[in-house]
Amino acid sequence: MFAKGRRFFLLPCLLALVVTNSSCSRRFPGGDLSALDQKLLGICRDGPGAVAVLDERYDDYWGNGYDTTSYLMLGEEEGGSTTGAPTRRMAVHHLVLKIVSPRGTKNASTFTVEHYREKVPPVEVHLWAADGHEKKVNVQATRTVPLVDWPCENGFPRQTTFRIGPLAVGDIVEIIKPVSGPNQLIWHFGSSRFCVQRSRVVFGHPDDEYRADMQALVVDASGGVKLTSLPGEYPLTFELTRPLPPLSPERIPFVLLSPHCPGWSNLRGRIFKTALWMARAGKVTGRKQVNPFLASSVKDNQKARRIATLASWMNRSIHLDPAPATYWYRWMPVEPAFKTASKRHGPPGNWAVLAFRVLEDAGLKPRLALIHSNPKNPFQHDIPTVAQMDTLAVVVDDETGKTHWLVPGIEYQPEDQPPGSLRGKKALLLERWWLDREQGAGRCQPELETTFSCQISTPEPVELQLVSIGYEEQQQQVERGATLH
Repeated sequence: MFAKGRRFFLLPCLLALVVTNSSCSRRFPGGDLSALDQKLLGICRDGPGAVAVLDERYDDYWGNGYDTTSYLMLGEEEGGSTTGAPTRRMAVHHLVLKIVSPRGTKNASTFTVEHYREKVPPVEVHLWAADGHEKKVNVQATRTVPLVDWPCENGFPRQTTFRIGPLAVGDIVEIIKPVSGPNQLIWHFGSSRFCVQRSRVVFGHPDDEYRADMQALVVDASGGVKLTSLPGEYPLTFELTRPLPPLSPERIPFVLLSPHCPGWSNLRGRIFKTALWMARAGKVTGRKQVNPFLASSVKDNQKARRIATLASWMNRSIHLDPAPATYWYRWMPVEPAFKTASKRHGPPGNWAVLAFRVLEDAGLKPRLALIHSNPKNPFQHDIPTVAQMDTLAVVVDDETGKTHWLVPGIEYQPEDQPPGSLRGKKALLLERWWLDREQGAGRCQPELETTFSCQISTPEPVELQLVSIGYEEQQQQVERGATLH
């Protein structure tokens, strides 16, 4: 279907790849830009050339049950099929764009859909002229690419690009598309591609029962995002209270929905299962891979030296690519460690799992950790969710018991451990006993592992520890003292 990238499809309006005003009329969404002051409107004309009049996410029966995995990620693991469930609601992204300059005709001519099924995702597109009459529009799926190289049996993220046209200045474009996988639980109130006049997200549906077990984490340095539903009311509605120019991805405000977890010690080690599988799959040593010496069995009195040697080799030999743009997987490896060893480059998650694998093969008993390192997203202790963390690291002890942190992008210094730039930052540290128990771990179902990873009762023993980097020993002494008293 995508081999030539030139085929067009004439289908009915709903779920169509080509929509015409003759087959399905729709109410004109309007294109009033009165909420934008003249200065911001000028920025929009000279920059992206298009304004999101409305950008929203809500739950609906649209899409004929294309993706209902939100039921799984919200903890309803027995909640029905993820395919062919037209009576189940799914998350929908609804975008209305107004083209305000010639540059906007190009910027608005493509959009992408992230999805977890091989089938091309359904989309619905409408086009209006400035006077409100509906125009014919061609919609073409041009390419589908995998976002990761995971041998998953239960699906992995793919991205399909669509092209629409012809567009003209003054046109209003309406796009409706599915939201799949973990992206159903997050909403960004802004865009790096367009100005945004109005943005809102509705988590839940009026038909739903009240979900007291849900919590929302708002990350917004500007203070422009507000809860507009009544406190305690369900569904939850958040809205952007003022227009925004195009922003870099790290500056865009967002809200994250997750099942309420009683505490950090209730989080489960399974969030690392896919990363662990990526680390342990395949052979990593050999010609044009990792030097076999680095993974050879190490003597007890040589552990510190081996750690330093490996860290130096990793920083010198494995080039760091940018982290994935997808929010949920920015710390995850995108391919198995043996491929990174051969290619000699990869994003931060790839670097970390390769370092873990080599240390484990050498008998050093490393652990995995997730670090909250982004200063623009303040750590919120009262919302236990792994989604606050952004960097995968490797933690390993030498023969003296000293803890070393191998972190992608941070130069390793043996005498500065943990690195000074990380001291005091929060990290979720995985206990080594769990790694030893899970020698066969790696059932690849990351959409569950990275989201719903909490149990109401505290696991015994605890699988993950929330620590302040550099103060782990003092923290453990305090916890032991509290237990004794």
